[in-house]
Amino acid sequence: MAKLFLLKPGFTDKALGEDTLYYCPYSAQILGVLNYYPRLYDELEVIFIDFERPRKGLVELVGEANQGCPNLVIPKEDVTTDDDLSYFDSYDGNYFVNSVELIARYLSEKHTIGAPH
Repeated sequence: MAKLFLLKPGFTDKALGEDTLYYCPYSAQILGVLNYYPRLYDELEVIFIDFERPRKGLVELVGEANQGCPNLVIPKEDVTTDDDLSYFDSYDGNYFVNSVELIARYLSEKHTIGAPH
């Protein structure tokens, strides 16, 4: 099953001080798509992770250099010949993409939801 990693909201950024709480606007955008199409929660494993790096569960799947969020990770054994993964990268047995636009594209194509317009 594909894993969709999103940042937990309400985090602090130590580099900017600890007085302000933040959320990731890119994770929020994908969360909005999930809320439009709640069946995606049954079709994907949605994982909320902490802002602080290294993001252990994600790094194990895509490597330290690729831990940006949101991040959609698909095990190679789950890929079918119908899947267009030409815009995905690969790492250690997984395909992944961490671009909001490309995640939305994949969800539209693979899970037959509306396309962004």
